[in-house]
Amino acid sequence: MIKIGILISYDYKFVFECIKHIYDYADEIILAYDKNSQTWSGNTFEIDPTFFTEIKEIDPLKKIKFYSDNFYDKSLSAMENDTRERNMLSKFMGPDCWQLQIDADEYFLNFDKVVGFLKQHSFYLKQPDKYPLTIRGKWITLFKKTDNGFLYIENDESFSFGTNQVESYNFARDIDCTVLKSNFYCVHQSWAREEEEIYQKVNNWSHKDDFDQKIFFDFWRKVNETNFHKHTNFHPIYPQEWKKLSFIACDSVADFTEKYGQLNQKKINKKTKLPKKHRNRLLKNLLNIR
Repeated sequence: MIKIGILISYDYKFVFECIKHIYDYADEIILAYDKNSQTWSGNTFEIDPTFFTEIKEIDPLKKIKFYSDNFYDKSLSAMENDTRERNMLSKFMGPDCWQLQIDADEYFLNFDKVVGFLKQHSFYLKQPDKYPLTIRGKWITLFKKTDNGFLYIENDESFSFGTNQVESYNFARDIDCTVLKSNFYCVHQSWAREEEEIYQKVNNWSHKDDFDQKIFFDFWRKVNETNFHKHTNFHPIYPQEWKKLSFIACDSVADFTEKYGQLNQKKINKKTKLPKKHRNRLLKNLLNIR
């Protein structure tokens, strides 16, 4: 079974695009939101009441469930609350399944391949304590929407999203266990938002205490189609992670996703393989050797 948990907060509107890419492949989708409408930093947000009705309208197979709880603990940092919520969601999702945690602004390009891989390697679910595994994908990070398209970062920055473990997160989605670096690509609408949404993000992000919010916000505002090529090493926390910006002319996120996929078919379609040390385990499973 494949269960997908998505955190719902101030950027809840992005989840519709997210669900579009995963709905057909998931057995269950859980949307988790704070019952007091608080972020990890303790600030408040509002979810339009029509949101829940709109979710039902895109869920003909009744795959989507809601999980509401108190995810803000004032004694913890924003990052600690991030990790705490993910573990609470993991517990809610339960054992004996592939647990995937995806943020509302993450849109997989090749989710059919993700699911194919998980089903092929379902033996990891038989003894999760003996063979703990976390799977990392690759982000294509959208940095800014311009008049004619999107500025984005293409650096194969990886992120954890899948595991056979329950309540094991120790830093956001990261788990201290065997890591599989996959070739599964995900468009991350991280910074490509309206100006007021970016201001909200830098003040509520779990990394908000790790960088100068004002300096980065001012930098983001000034970047445009004519000067983007002049900026290098500009990640707010680890500058060298974002070496440069690229640009694709498009009308929307959906259009960007389609065009990026067309331009990078060979890279996106590259098969994800188990590390060599795990292949014998797969062979034994296929041959039913105990």
